[in-house]
Amino acid sequence: MTIRTEMERIVPVEGAYNIRDLGGYATREGRMTRWGAMFRADGLHRLSEEDKRLLEERGVRTVVDLRHARELESKRNAFVDSETVEYVHISLLNPATPGVREVHDLGDLYINLLEGAQGELRLVFETLAAAEGSAALFHCAAGKDRTGVVAGLLLDLAGVPHDAIADDYALTARCIAPMLEELREGRPEGMTREAYERYLESEPEYMLRMLQHLEATYGGAEAYLRAIGVNEADIARLREKLVGQSSV
Repeated sequence: MTIRTEMERIVPVEGAYNIRDLGGYATREGRMTRWGAMFRADGLHRLSEEDKRLLEERGVRTVVDLRHARELESKRNAFVDSETVEYVHISLLNPATPGVREVHDLGDLYINLLEGAQGELRLVFETLAAAEGSAALFHCAAGKDRTGVVAGLLLDLAGVPHDAIADDYALTARCIAPMLEELREGRPEGMTREAYERYLESEPEYMLRMLQHLEATYGGAEAYLRAIGVNEADIARLREKLVGQSSV
């Protein structure tokens, strides 16, 4: 991934740090993911009216908020009352919550999300599939963990190689650097500072471990989505949205 492509991928707004386009990734079939179809992001609570207009100009008409209820109360999504963008809230596991079974690091957490939030993930992918003819954006607080799992599944469904998916995940580290102090303020009670710092990392190995689990357990994202109840029509819509029809 070149610096030029990285800069094209990052959407510059004043009120967020980690809004990125999932377009421009080569697939194993020699195709390319579509620009302007799917966006991943961090929190949208600080977006200005100009920021919102910029995203709408890029075609965003669906926003999926993956945060939990307490996060919504303290940091209200800028699109909640939008008349032009559909706002959907689907709460996934809070990535900083201690006590989740067998979670020693972020790789474990992502696998836990795959296995423990299947109903919620089904709703996420059904919502993204329904956003036909327009762009969709999904996000959490930092745009790293919950968002990273959804992005990893989408890119795997599109046929993007695992190393490139891990690179996309790792790009988060550079994007969220300006908001690390704010994220540190969210350290849960009972979690040590040292332990919490590990949850702020974006090492490629964490995403690779999730993808390896996905492949070994299900045979990849398509089979996983089918296993959690996403129907064939929605899977086809997602693939079409991500990479278009095959020229073969």
